[in-house]
Amino acid sequence: MERTSRALCYTIRFIGLLGSHALGSNPRFMATVVALGRELVRRKIRLTCGGGNVGLQGVVASTVYNNGGRVRGFIPGYIATRQVYGSTYCVKYTISSNYYKYFEMNHIVEAFNVLPGGIDTMEGLFTLISWESKGLHSKPIDLLSIHGYFNNLIKFLDDAVRQNFMALNQRKLFISSFSVDELLDKLEFAKAFPGPGANYDEFANPGGLDLELHL
Repeated sequence: MERTSRALCYTIRFIGLLGSHALGSNPRFMATVVALGRELVRRKIRLTCGGGNVGLQGVVASTVYNNGGRVRGFIPGYIATRQVYGSTYCVKYTISSNYYKYFEMNHIVEAFNVLPGGIDTMEGLFTLISWESKGLHSKPIDLLSIHGYFNNLIKFLDDAVRQNFMALNQRKLFISSFSVDELLDKLEFAKAFPGPGANYDEFANPGGLDLELHL
């Protein structure tokens, strides 16, 4: 991915993060999200997330904050009053619901990254996909599939397309990556070359190397 990183200009300056308030059982999750936080700081990308300081998104936020980066958190009031997720790093905004959390994040960020997570994470992912399919935003969305976490979800959605329950253009509204560099490079590419004609695989591997594009 080194060739791609040098070829792409770093144009994304604010990224939205969706992820679990749990750490998961695989140590790769923690190691990868720490690497993500450090790379966001290196690329001078500011972070906005759901607030709190626990779980995978809390690890990313703390890594960014403790390495001199900027963090902005949006946390629903009913969660903030219960104080179940701890304090938010840097700047915190209390909003009325998860819906408004996504709404506020969408007005700030240039791209979205989705980490492994459960019901709340899936709610956010499908809210963003639904909004994009309706033309309410055009921000690239990338799933960071640590240790293949999202493989079954991707297979399910691919099957939904094959069974005519989902349009192919909806399926193409998000991408997936297996590493931090691939994730951020794909988001940069999607922002720089929007539209169905752009091909990340050809851009990243000139000469026709047969590498899978995780779309």
